[in-house]
This record gives sequence, C-alpha cells and structure tokens, in this order.
Amino acid sequence: MDTARDTTRAVKTTVQAAGAFFFAPHTVARGAELGLDGVTLYIAGRGGVLGDVDDDTVVRAFHHFTADTLLPLWEAGRKVAPPAQVGELYADCARAWGRTHLADLPEVERLAEITTSIVRANDLGDLAPLYSAWRGVHLPDDAPGRLAQNLQTLREHRGGLHILALAAHRLTPLQAQAAEGSPYLEFYGHRKPFPEVTADVAERYRAAEELTDELVAAGYAVLDEAEAADFTAFAPALGARLTH
Repeated sequence: MDTARDTTRAVKTTVQAAGAFFFAPHTVARGAELGLDGVTLYIAGRGGVLGDVDDDTVVRAFHHFTADTLLPLWEAGRKVAPPAQVGELYADCARAWGRTHLADLPEVERLAEITTSIVRANDLGDLAPLYSAWRGVHLPDDAPGRLAQNLQTLREHRGGLHILALAAHRLTPLQAQAAEGSPYLEFYGHRKPFPEVTADVAERYRAAEELTDELVAAGYAVLDEAEAADFTAFAPALGARLTH
C-alpha cells in the first residue's frame, strides 16, 4: 500500500485534469450538431452513460450541483436524444481528444495499458455510479483513445470515492466546495452569501481529502512495482498535455 499511496499522490493532479476534453472546441462542436450548448452537453454527456435513470440518481451522481441547476440541463439533453446516445457521443469526444493530443506521447501505449489495468480491476458498483457507468463504456483499440477514456473514468473513480469520503466526514457539497476554495460555487447552482469555512469544517475537509487518497490508493494497489513506477514517472508529461 505504501507504493500505491505514493502513486496516488504522484498522479493525482494528472487524473484530476482528465476533463480537458469537456469544453474543448471539438466537443462543443459535436454538441452543437445535436443542438446542445457546451454546458448542457457536459451534463447530458458526462451523465448520459448512466442511461435513462431517475432524477434522484442524477443528482446523487453529480453531487456538487443543486437539483434546480442540474435537472433542467439533464432534461434538455434528454429532449434531444436518449441519455445513452449522448453519453456515447461524449465518450467519443474523449477518445477524439486523445487521438489529437496524445498520439505522439512516447509513453501512450504503456499508460493506456496501466490505466486499463486499474479500471478493469476496480468494480465499485452502486457506490460510485458515474465511475461504474464510465467503466462500462466499451474501450477503443487505439492507445490514445483508450488512454483518454481511461483517464476520464479514473477521474470519476476519484470523484466517486471523494463523495463517499465527504459523507463520512459529514460535509455537505456546499461546505466541501467552500472549504476547497472552488471558483465554481455559482456554476453548481449555489447562491451567495456562501457559508463561512470554520476551523471545524476545514479540518473535516482535510480529513476527507486524506481519506479520498487512501481509498484511491486501494484501487491503485493492483499495479505491480514496475507499473506503479511508470505511472508515476510518466504522469508529469501526460499532465502537461492535459493542461495546455
């Protein structure tokens, strides 16, 4: 587990940056073809892999959003196409982003192999619905597309486990986002004045972050020493592609 913890910390920012394709020009253009703006596609596509689920499931899965903000966007997507169809389109956007930005990354084959190993070995079932849904999306044969999709799936893996950690430390979505210093509070539907981040809330958020790291590390423990070393070594170069 010590190696897995070290790996988790080393690749954390890279995995969190996996949403680089969310509002990329190609992704927004694909949404426009369906008549969806970028934000609506983000909700309908990222969540579309869940299938035609009820509103409560959508709200629980997205967690950070208020229902009043989230559900109209979800419904707008459903009016255009079935959720599974929009979800598949969004997954294809992730793959397309990978083929454009990661194809010439020297380590792309190895990283696709390593991330596939993690995803295949970790079944969280209903505990992390968005992760489980993305885990069930078919993987392409090409390494750049597979790596990009795996990274999005691992982003949902961490996100789903973070939701569990926040609940374990009795933090509401708004408290957690405020403690994190998130700039997206209003985007998620929260309205000012935002709550004060007390010392108690800050400490519980810190503990939740540590618990998230520990839970993610349990998933990464499936890697052998060589795989963990390569994931750690190659993460900075991959992260640079995701953030530029």
